[in-house]
Amino acid sequence: MPTKLITGQNAKLSGSRLSLTLEASAMQGGSLDASVVLLTEAGKVSSDQDFIFFNQPRHPSGALVMTSGSVFQADLSRVPASIHRLAFVLTVEGGLAALKNGYSFTVTQDQGEAFSFDGKGSGRQEKSLIVCELYRRDGIWKVKVVDQGFAGGMAPLAEHFGVVVDDRSSQTVPPAAAPEPEKRINLSKITLEKKGDTISLEKKSSSFGQIRINLNWNQGSGSKKRGILGALTGGGSDGRIDLDLGCMFELKNGQKGVIQALGKRFGSLSEPPYIKLDGDDRTGSANSGENLQINGKFWSEVERIMVFAFIYEGVPNWSQTDGVVRIMSPDQPEIEIRMDAAGSNQGFCVIAMLENHNGALHISKEVNYFSGHAKADKQYNFGFSWKAGSK
Repeated sequence: MPTKLITGQNAKLSGSRLSLTLEASAMQGGSLDASVVLLTEAGKVSSDQDFIFFNQPRHPSGALVMTSGSVFQADLSRVPASIHRLAFVLTVEGGLAALKNGYSFTVTQDQGEAFSFDGKGSGRQEKSLIVCELYRRDGIWKVKVVDQGFAGGMAPLAEHFGVVVDDRSSQTVPPAAAPEPEKRINLSKITLEKKGDTISLEKKSSSFGQIRINLNWNQGSGSKKRGILGALTGGGSDGRIDLDLGCMFELKNGQKGVIQALGKRFGSLSEPPYIKLDGDDRTGSANSGENLQINGKFWSEVERIMVFAFIYEGVPNWSQTDGVVRIMSPDQPEIEIRMDAAGSNQGFCVIAMLENHNGALHISKEVNYFSGHAKADKQYNFGFSWKAGSK
């Protein structure tokens, strides 16, 4: 059985190889994100490579690898000499109070004693916390229980480590006199790499503002970008196809519907469903592509939005699109989703799902291909009746 530690206690590690597992029980519909920050002796990051999370799971030195959402493998013998501490962080959507049964971590050494800690969640409003640290002193590595929470979530925690989060609207200037050069970790864009990857965005003010979903593509080297996956080879008589952006939605009051150019269902931002398609690019020549707009002032009334693209005219040729979806909202990192799988003979692609998780904007990468609207609807359980339509 692992030796139980208490808050503030440390223990000597006897070997260089170990695994650390974070475990927590979140409320229904909640989500957890684990990460590790590698710190200098001054307790600050030195580069963007020293931030290990789901989108960057391996340190270049090989000293730390994130093997799953909450399991980390460490080889302390490979930690760079400039790194003195490894801080293990847990971010909880909805706050630590969502962890009804608390959280725990276990350090298991390849050779030597195992250690564990059980932390409380009930009654705590912090959204991020430093769970524990592995630190080096006089050439000896130790584990220490920290259990220090940050009420504002990841942003103040990042500032605690000297991380500068780039703002898309203005550039943050480092202090003129700093004890050491300040490096930037660019968190202004986050890429959801694999199908099933998710991220949750918390409101920075009273609302999310206007949320914009843009779909674009690049046919290859030397070609210009075209809007909304624009013109693809293998289409109609001119070698192009007509590909459209749209969504299926469900509101908190049970109202459901579809926003798309087909049937001229362009929606509205000022009244339900508070979602609008800005137009229909029939040629793929619009530089800005087609965009779905969501009125974030009414996000509390939204249950879920399933974003899709479908080929209205032409032969499916997804593998050549290099399609990319960008989800943008004021004061939030840009979320990027690439359509990195080929749907053979499938003319409809579910790209992403946006869900309201206790007020947060929860985004998941889907990139699932179907033969049409009805098949996708059945899979995602919206329950519509479908018939052939035209523009």
